[in-house]
Amino acid sequence: MMKTPWLVNGKLANLYLLYGTERHLLEEWEREIVKAALPDGERFDYMKIDLNDQPLDAVLDEAETVPFLSDYRVVVAKPATFLTGAKDKKQHNLERLADYITQPADYAVVVLIVEAEKLDERKTVVKRLKERATVLEAKKPTTEELFRFVLDAVNDKGYRMERPAIERLIFLTAEMWGTLAHELEKLMLFAGDRPTIEIEDVDLLVPRTLEDNVFQLTDYLMKRQLEPAIRLIRDLEKQGQEVLALLGLMARQYRMMLLSKRLAEQGYGERQIASKVGAHPYAIKLALQSAKRFTFAQLEQALIAITTTDEGMKTGRGDKKILFDALIVRLATL
Repeated sequence: MMKTPWLVNGKLANLYLLYGTERHLLEEWEREIVKAALPDGERFDYMKIDLNDQPLDAVLDEAETVPFLSDYRVVVAKPATFLTGAKDKKQHNLERLADYITQPADYAVVVLIVEAEKLDERKTVVKRLKERATVLEAKKPTTEELFRFVLDAVNDKGYRMERPAIERLIFLTAEMWGTLAHELEKLMLFAGDRPTIEIEDVDLLVPRTLEDNVFQLTDYLMKRQLEPAIRLIRDLEKQGQEVLALLGLMARQYRMMLLSKRLAEQGYGERQIASKVGAHPYAIKLALQSAKRFTFAQLEQALIAITTTDEGMKTGRGDKKILFDALIVRLATL
């Protein structure tokens, strides 16, 4: 990911439009632009406007005010919902904004922000912003971009982090950049003077997702470790997880193992399998590791047992928890 995509030929622009669904990225760009425009932190020349409460005219009035102590007058305005197809809470003077876009004040840095996947391309003001302003889209980063972000962040702070630990961190944070950044900061604080952030640190500090807990449960069952499997199930039940939901995730996990094993034997790599199965590459890596312990016949027997239990639960042929516990014992003895 470019560290300063908001610079235009190495310089600040006078007008920005930041939009997209990745809030963390929007907030970071906002902070960086404000800091670059007001390096001394001068508050007299900084104005933040809530467009739910104030009209667009207030933004433009501020933008046309000559800075008092700085080189720039910085005006941040959000949410700029009037640039999307959503209904806005207020009426805004879009004609005045359209005029301002053609000739923005050279002493102002105006930042319009809206957390939305798309802009309304039919609107004149949107077309003009795309032609004249610096428009940045904060979209969900790829796994490769997140990997590079983690690597850069730990290197900048003098730490090391090996690929398995980074992959684990990205998986546990569900590829959500804001969560990833928060957990990474926590990991670096925890590491302290230690030069390397280990995968054990990630497992210790980063909260597990439900999917990862089901991976762990499946791993216990495949190793025939019934006691920790039951303990994990009880912990999940205490957290409010329904056994029917757990059963559905287990079915998905065993199917993933079976399909991954078949495709791997046909010569497909992890990323190709992930694409075909519709799963995260790291999840496929875990599935392949687990599937090595079982034959195709055993995995098929597990899926039949899960399907039978699912039918029993849904048709009321017994208490759900008793049926689920019986299934766990069955899977642990395959």
